[in-house]
Amino acid sequence: MPRLSVLFIAPHPIEGPSTRFRIHQYLPALEAAGIQATVRPFLSSRLAPLAYRPGLAAKLGITAWGAALRMGDILQATRADLVYVLREAFPIGPAVFERALEAASGRLAFDFDDAIWLRSTNYDNPIDRLRDFDRPARLIARARRTVVGSELLADYARRHAASPDRVVLIPTVVDTVQFRPAPRPADGAIVVGWIGTPRNTSYIRAIWPGLAAAARRDPRIRYRFVGAEPFDAGETPVEFRPWTLAGEIADIQGFDIGIMPLPDDAQARGKCGFKLIEYMACGLPAVASPVGANVDVLRDGETGLLAEGDADWEAALVGLAGDAERRRAMGAAGRARAVEHYSLAAMAPRFVATVEAAAG
Repeated sequence: MPRLSVLFIAPHPIEGPSTRFRIHQYLPALEAAGIQATVRPFLSSRLAPLAYRPGLAAKLGITAWGAALRMGDILQATRADLVYVLREAFPIGPAVFERALEAASGRLAFDFDDAIWLRSTNYDNPIDRLRDFDRPARLIARARRTVVGSELLADYARRHAASPDRVVLIPTVVDTVQFRPAPRPADGAIVVGWIGTPRNTSYIRAIWPGLAAAARRDPRIRYRFVGAEPFDAGETPVEFRPWTLAGEIADIQGFDIGIMPLPDDAQARGKCGFKLIEYMACGLPAVASPVGANVDVLRDGETGLLAEGDADWEAALVGLAGDAERRRAMGAAGRARAVEHYSLAAMAPRFVATVEAAAG
């Protein structure tokens, strides 16, 4: 018989990075600790893509269906020792569902890995007009434990928590047994890669002059953007590849260099450097903007390079493309750092202990 029962409330199905890496990958560790876990996304893997299609009627219908499912989750919460909410239980309005779930269970934990108290800056999100941006602070105040992905997020959480010891920093990590180095075909190309969502394509476009200049200086440089929205790259060689759950790891392993550009704004500073963790686990050197957790995750000059403007991006990529030994050394150092500090094996005990503490 399980010692505890936890109901995880997620905004997305397993295809969503937060759900996959901040809940699903910990389920075996919870089971081994005698904790029964149930994961309830707002929408299923089949229905979630419909939310991103044009058409108000479809969006309203899907939202109503998600609300009906959340009503069932409230009933299920009465049988749980803890309700663990990742980011939000419902995409708009105040914390009505979160309060109801807490009342049903008696215990609430809250988890977020972005600056969710701020409006989107990388794209125009119409849902932002319907969000309650004070909801995170209210949930932090109620939660027995608040789990965050970076020190900046932890600072915000501590300002609103009932006590600072209720805030736990757990980076978004990867299973370094699965995310591991793999040989890439020796075809003479230097593949500079990025992986993400279409909504974050603006981060690539902001540094595109530097990337294009690097490719002009070193014709071996090829860009591969996984999950990005295609744009006109001119004469620069770019492959836009759709993201798939099955191909995620292999796509990263196919890079020679990983990049993580970010603008220096309040929302981007809340990013947790997760792309860098994926790249490092796969033994890749990385180039990143010196923004938010990037400066903590990446060791400048050791596991990768920080680049601020177009000239920095051009110089960093040309330099790494022309120095295979430096790429190898940085990749090996990044892999070691990922295994020690940003792996599932390193963080699972902390996650289990946090769940147990929140459940009382």
